[in-house]
Amino acid sequence: MGAKPESFAGRWLRFLIAGALAAIAQVSLADEEYAAQWGPAVGTTAPMLEAVDQHGKQQSIETLTGRNGLLFVFNRSVDW
Repeated sequence: MGAKPESFAGRWLRFLIAGALAAIAQVSLADEEYAAQWGPAVGTTAPMLEAVDQHGKQQSIETLTGRNGLLFVFNRSVDW
């Protein structure tokens, strides 16, 4: 038995899905280009950073880095 021909609604739905995926890909690419202008790339060596912790002790990347390294996360707010 042969395959049933695709209906107009099926073709239209495939077209809409393909268009939505293309739009999402374009938006994510634009975000990457924008983000590249605003900070170091992933894997870049962190700059010297020192701050006082909650106990009043001076901390740096070196003092916080443990045997397995250091995970340092910057979180952007919704309006930043």
